[in-house]
Parts: sequence; C-alpha cells; structure tokens
Amino acid sequence: MNCKLFILTVLFTTVTWVGTGFWTGCIQAEAADKTITMFIPDTNWPPYIMDDPYLPDGGVFVEVLRAVAEPLDYKIKVMRLPNRRGWMMLEHGKIDVHPKAMKWVPNATDFLWTDPFMQSEDVLIYAAETPLKYTSPKDLYGKSVATIKDFAYPVLEPHFGPNKIRRVRSVSPYSMLGLLAIGRVDAAVVNRAETQWLMRTKPELSPERFVLDETPCDSADYRFAFTKKGNWEPFIQKFNTVLNAMKQDGRLEAILNKYR
Repeated sequence: MNCKLFILTVLFTTVTWVGTGFWTGCIQAEAADKTITMFIPDTNWPPYIMDDPYLPDGGVFVEVLRAVAEPLDYKIKVMRLPNRRGWMMLEHGKIDVHPKAMKWVPNATDFLWTDPFMQSEDVLIYAAETPLKYTSPKDLYGKSVATIKDFAYPVLEPHFGPNKIRRVRSVSPYSMLGLLAIGRVDAAVVNRAETQWLMRTKPELSPERFVLDETPCDSADYRFAFTKKGNWEPFIQKFNTVLNAMKQDGRLEAILNKYR
C-alpha cells in the first residue's frame, strides 16, 4: 500500500468512527429528551395523587399525563417534592410539568398550559336526614360549615363571620365527615372527586348517610403547566390533539371513572 492510500484509509476509518459516535450521541440525546419529568406534592391525596402499591398508576394526574404522552413516544418520570421547591424548579426548567388550575396560580403567564383534562369541584355535603338546598352562599347564613383549616375558599370567604356562615376548621375531609355524622356541623365543603373516592374505599363511612350537592360552590379546570425554559410549544399542540381525541372517544372519561 502506498503512502497516500494508507493516509486516506486512516482518515476514512477515523471519520467513520467519529461519525458513528456523533450520530449515536444524537440518538441517545434524543432518547433522553423523550422523558417528561412531572413534579407532584410530597403527599398522598387520593384520587389525584396516590402512593399505593396496589394502585401502581399513581392517581389521576399521573395516569392522564401518561395516557396522553406515551402515544407521542414520551415516558413519564414523577418526582415528589415540597410544593414551593417544585414550583421554583418548574419555573427554572429543572422540572418539565405540574398539574394545576390556572386560576390558582398568581403568575400563570410564566408557564405554558395544556387544554383542561378534568374539573375540580368544591361542593357541599350534608347529612342525608337534613339536606339543604344550595344556590348561593347566602343559603348557608346561620349555618355551621366545616372546612379544611388552611384552605382558602374564594367564593365563600366573604360570607364567613358573625351573622353569616360559621366556619368550623378541620384537619381533613375524613374528620369533616365525622363532624357532620355526629351533628356538630350543618354541612361541610369537600372536593367532589376526593369525597367520592373516600366513599368508595372506606365503607365504614356509611355513604348512605350523606348527600353530595349537585351544585358546586366553586370549580376550576385542571391543566398541565409546562416550563417555558424548554421548547414545549410543539409538544403541547400534539398533546392537546391527543387529549381532545381521548375526550371524544371516551378514553379520558374511562380513566376518570376509575377514581370515582
């Protein structure tokens, strides 16, 4: 082999190796980018967030995101984080997505939002033998109403106080139902999906003793908030297309019905 031919052979082999490594690196990078990291609060909040080995889908939030994203060839990674830390990481692009209602986020325009996938409803629950009829907060004047102690209720907040609604603060939905069962309060404000799950999974509550009002006190649409630090706009367009198809053909409703 002459000198020129030898040099050309070496150069060709080197370029081939480098090129192979380059494209392999690209393929690996693209595969890594096909993971969506969602943060959820470090808590157990059925049916939205569930840490239960017998229910491996992880609750409504995780299952819906996975059902929409996997047909688009994305995998879902879930991180449980303190709420404040999770939002900071989302804002700075360290996390990709979080489920929330836009109306609950003061700086909502700092994020990219999908179409809504379910509605959160705050409703009143009464003892079956003494049901009330709710059309507006004034229907509750003179009544005692149990609420979660640290929660804000924007619609009802102006109506709590002397000669209005007597607010009784409680630590959990389960304890609110206990107060209602023994007649300590006239009603309780609960999340409809959460209470339906409690009634379904805790027969000791005797669901027949209670009535959930059909009219919500307040409601909000859950969406997925994506960070603006990544190029998520094209994905969100595809996400919304798949989500809309799931609404139309009943797949989304089938997921939600699993938790009702």
